[in-house]
Amino acid sequence: MFAGLNAEICAQAWDLIEPSIAHGASTGLLSGPVGSLLVLDPRDNSELFTAHPGGMVHEETLTNARGKAAVALRTGVDTSRLRDHSPHLYAPGDISYPGGIVRHGLVVAYSGVQGEYDEMIAEWFVSAVRAICRIQFNGPDGGDAQPTPYLGRQG
Repeated sequence: MFAGLNAEICAQAWDLIEPSIAHGASTGLLSGPVGSLLVLDPRDNSELFTAHPGGMVHEETLTNARGKAAVALRTGVDTSRLRDHSPHLYAPGDISYPGGIVRHGLVVAYSGVQGEYDEMIAEWFVSAVRAICRIQFNGPDGGDAQPTPYLGRQG
């Protein structure tokens, strides 16, 4: 029964995009196969999901992803756009790297490769999440098949 974004959907989206990170690193386009992805829960802005290429946690990139997500959440602006168009929104202690995005109500950050590619990976992730959720919402157990008009309720 579809009831909105959850860690399982995030894991499916990660499984779709993770091979592209490895491929980009193997071709030399990306600076390496390391990094951290962080997704904030759109309901309460808590950490919903984290992932790391190859499953190898790298504390520095996770800390940076958390910083990018926090700046994007607070300002409502992608961190690359913040750098280019709205640097007046930075506050003391904010991370200055690109890679945190706000897309379609989701805040996602990636850190570990070049900043512009960090942002690209976050965008891939959001695109995968949206597609998976649309398929699930419109599928046989989706929104219109629920026993009530309220997602996830049994009665």
